[in-house]
Amino acid sequence: MSSQKTLQGFHVVLVGRPNVGKSALFNRLANSRRALVHDRPGMTRDSLAVDTTTGSGRPYTLVDTGGLDLDATEGFAAWTSERSMAAIADADLLLFVLDGVDGLLPEDQRIGAKLHALGKPVAAVWNKADTRRAQESVAEAHMLGFDDVIDVSALHAIGITELDEVIERHVPQNLDPETREEPLAIAIIGRPNVGKSTLVNALLGKERVMTSPIAGTTRDSIDVPFEVDGRKYLLVDTAGIRRKGKTTDPAEILSVISARKTLERAKIAILVFDAGEGITSQDAHIAGYAEESGCGMLLVANKWDLLGGDLERETNLTLEVRRRFAWVKASPYLPMTAIKGRGVKRLMTEADAIAKRYLTRFSTGELNRLLQKAFQEQTPRDRKGHDMKIRYAVQVASGPPLIRLFADRTEPLHFSFERFIENRIRERWPMDGVPIRFVVKADASRRTGTVAARPPQRNAKSGEPIPESPKEADRSAAARAAAQKAKGRPGAAPAKTHKPRGRAGRPRPGGGRPARKGTLRKG
Repeated sequence: MSSQKTLQGFHVVLVGRPNVGKSALFNRLANSRRALVHDRPGMTRDSLAVDTTTGSGRPYTLVDTGGLDLDATEGFAAWTSERSMAAIADADLLLFVLDGVDGLLPEDQRIGAKLHALGKPVAAVWNKADTRRAQESVAEAHMLGFDDVIDVSALHAIGITELDEVIERHVPQNLDPETREEPLAIAIIGRPNVGKSTLVNALLGKERVMTSPIAGTTRDSIDVPFEVDGRKYLLVDTAGIRRKGKTTDPAEILSVISARKTLERAKIAILVFDAGEGITSQDAHIAGYAEESGCGMLLVANKWDLLGGDLERETNLTLEVRRRFAWVKASPYLPMTAIKGRGVKRLMTEADAIAKRYLTRFSTGELNRLLQKAFQEQTPRDRKGHDMKIRYAVQVASGPPLIRLFADRTEPLHFSFERFIENRIRERWPMDGVPIRFVVKADASRRTGTVAARPPQRNAKSGEPIPESPKEADRSAAARAAAQKAKGRPGAAPAKTHKPRGRAGRPRPGGGRPARKGTLRKG
């Protein structure tokens, strides 16, 4: 599998126990007969993928997997489960297929718990809804705790439209400049009077929005659709954002709120600042708003002509941009003079490039190998500076990329360590102008009381195992007994029970409290 997936690589993966109808559902959604369908369990052993589209035409890759057996350790069942888990790790959306005739089984609950732990979007699909038994027991699927539960019949095409709507809700719009159909939403943001509206007019080649030397001319966020070489864009001209202490007019306050809300629906934010004035603290503050909203970012130094061609001033401004916006991580930086149309043509090309990087998918295996190497260079730390253990990582979303780290506890990363691993990722994948998010979650599989077997210590010369001391043996036995008891397995250490004892410590037939040695009992 490729280490970087485009939108066409958005993976929707079918997962579940053997013989629940995954392959039949695969054929129905793909509108083909690629997968073998038979009553015999285990017909599908390897992952099968096909490119398809939703009802409205959004492309994605549909993946059929073999039956998942969490207890399999050898043979075809173990190999099939391993391949299924690999497909699950690289999935963007999981369709957990359940047999409505069998009802919710303990094995389904175990698989559901494992999918919950991954933190990826999951839809429970209650199959065989054409039977009375499945219709009556569909409420059992809600016990798994997933937001989306759809009852379908893959055989008779019942509920497929509803399932397609769920898939479409998760598949992001196509941002590839060559194939996208929906417009790319771009917000033009910045302080008042830095030339945002002038830039919009320069891109359109006409006076579409009002411009004026007076700060605060633009009040409402104005949507301006346009096309370049058949590619659709939606430019949103926003009001200038000033510091809160200087924003007192109620109309201006509403304008700033509108500008910030615009960032929630934009994919790309173009931050415009005044090259003549240089970088201000408010410019960096506005950039923080864009990063919080998850937008890709492009930096524009407008009014470049005010530098008068002074090479030293131009170099100093470029260095200042990289210093003040270092945390934005190599966002593309373009000097231009919008009022004269200089440098404007490059803007949409850079926006298209950011849009493609915005949907980057990291291969789970390669991501974990990169992070493990990074952990050897620097020990992971939480926000309080304490060492922590990160066991593995999974990308759970794109647009922008979100990486979930499974650790020994749920605690945010220290900001310096987060920047360290972010830099390692950016060295491997081109992510200029795109934010990368991290979230830490305690590894649920490590909280079940399981005690990992420790290899025996060996003599350095002879290689013979060194026997445990009596104390170590007792501790090992106690740990194993506690683990078995936590799992509810047979063989757990029996709980200590109190046996009633009679005079002088001897057992007393009648039970009750033991008599103290050397005392007489009445009667």
